[in-house]
This record gives sequence, structure tokens and C-alpha cells, in this order.
Amino acid sequence: MAFLEGPSPKQAEIIKQELGEGSGDLERGVRDLRSMCAASPYLPQPEVVDKNILELFIRGCRMDQERARSKFEAFCVARARCRDLYEHRSLSEPPLNDVLQFLDIAPLPKLTDEGLRVTIFRVRANYAESSADIAAAVRAILLVSDARMHDETLISGDVFIWETSNVRASLAARMAAAANSVRRAIHLAHAAYPQRMRRIHVVGAPPLIASSLNFIRSCVNEKIRRRYYLHQKVEDLLEHFPSRVLPAEWGGEEESVEVIAKKWKRRVDELRDYLRDLSELSNLAEKPQFDTDIYGTVGAFRKLDID
Repeated sequence: MAFLEGPSPKQAEIIKQELGEGSGDLERGVRDLRSMCAASPYLPQPEVVDKNILELFIRGCRMDQERARSKFEAFCVARARCRDLYEHRSLSEPPLNDVLQFLDIAPLPKLTDEGLRVTIFRVRANYAESSADIAAAVRAILLVSDARMHDETLISGDVFIWETSNVRASLAARMAAAANSVRRAIHLAHAAYPQRMRRIHVVGAPPLIASSLNFIRSCVNEKIRRRYYLHQKVEDLLEHFPSRVLPAEWGGEEESVEVIAKKWKRRVDELRDYLRDLSELSNLAEKPQFDTDIYGTVGAFRKLDID
């Protein structure tokens, strides 16, 4: 059952003004994306795509229809060009069933006062080394992101919180081994998802993962790099977020990170057929030709204008 909360009527009005959304703009945008699908041999048929996803792309691109077209096209084609990132659609079966022993993935139910959706990624205490599979964690994050898109409401942007105090020295080597998957996933998040990344908070990062953090930051443009915030402890987050949004163990009023992460695991299971269909959005028989291959090159992503 979906449990993401939307904005209040007042918040919704403010968000729409910020996005530049006027009367009828959203409906026209949806029609335009459906027309693009109908005219393309490699994109899904218009009736196959959930309307909510199309609305997310239009709003995530601040009503810029050309940009929405580009991102939605990349979103669909990524399913074919990066099939290894999307082939597993369950957190309850191998090879992704062990990931949640290592990493909690928890989009939070309530929006901030600014209308932002907060997602927590928490490295769990006492995780088994065998569960710390970075490539599998990347796939799990993309899977939860796809499930969230099914349920998401009107928001003004995203905030990520990485709680890394339980990271071990061995993780740096694992990160290096999975560098290709990590790089592609970060670049797809910018190029192929309707995401407006507003802030990234990293909490409790030990010096031993400095190289991993530097690698991740190298995969994004300067605008995003300026939006990183480092904190020593989770209590510092109360200076940036209202307590009603944050989990109880961090001094907030929401359910625990573990409880919310388990809810998302169940939600992924509930949406299994939908998520499987989503991974087949692009027709492999007809592949589009891009001027720059965003699915294998770093440079193309660095040219993107990220809001």
C-alpha cells in the first residue's frame, strides 16, 4: 500500500508557482509525451505508460517540454542499454535479497516545509561482508526509485541523506570494483530520471571512505557538488529538517529507518508486475542514435544542466 504523503494545498500552490506550472500545462505536457511515444519505434506505446510517471517528468523538468522529452526518452532507452541495472525486480529474491542487510533504503513519508522528498540511505550496523555488494546495492536503489515513481506526488525536489558511520575499510575496495555500475547509475539519475536534486547530506563519514566520496562527487557537475553537506552526527540534521519528517532514532517523530525500509521492501513486492513491465519499456529491435552516448561516457553527463 502506498504511504507517501503529498503537499498541503498551500504547499502545492507554492510548488506549482516555483515550477512555472500554469493552467492546462500539465495536460498538454502529458499529451506531448504520449505523442512522442506514438511516433517512435523504440519507445513504449502511449497507453502503456502510467500518467503519473509522465507528470513527474514534466514537473521534474520544470515544465520544459524539450527537456522532459529528452529525459523520458533516456529513461526508456536505459532499460535496454543498461539492462544489467534493471534486470532484477525483487528485493525478496536473489541476487538483491541480501542488500537490505547492508543498506537501508527509505524514502520518507512526509515532505519538508519546502515540499522536498527526503530519502535515507543508511549503512547498517554489523552487516555481513557478503551482503556489502555495491553493484547489487545500486540495482536495489534504482528499483526502489522506480517503485517510488509509481507512488510519488507533487514535490519541489529531492534530498538524499547518506548515513555512513558504520562503513568499514573494506568498502572502499568494493566501491572501486563496482565503479562502472556506480558511475552509470549516478549519471542515469541525472540524465534519465525526473529528479531535482536540492541537497545531499552525508553523516558520520569516516576518513577511510574519503576516496569513495571523492569518486562519487567526481561523477556529478559543479552545481551538485556545491550541494553536499557533511555532518558528524545525525542530530545535526535537525538544523536542516523539521523533526516531524525525520525518523525517531534521529530525534524525529517519524517511524524508524528500519521500519520504513521494510515498508518499501513490501511495496516493491506489491508492484512487482508493474516494475517488471517498466524494465521493458524500450524496444530492443529499434535503437535510437544519440549524438553522445550517455550510457557509457562520463563527459556527456557533465554537460547536463542540473536544477
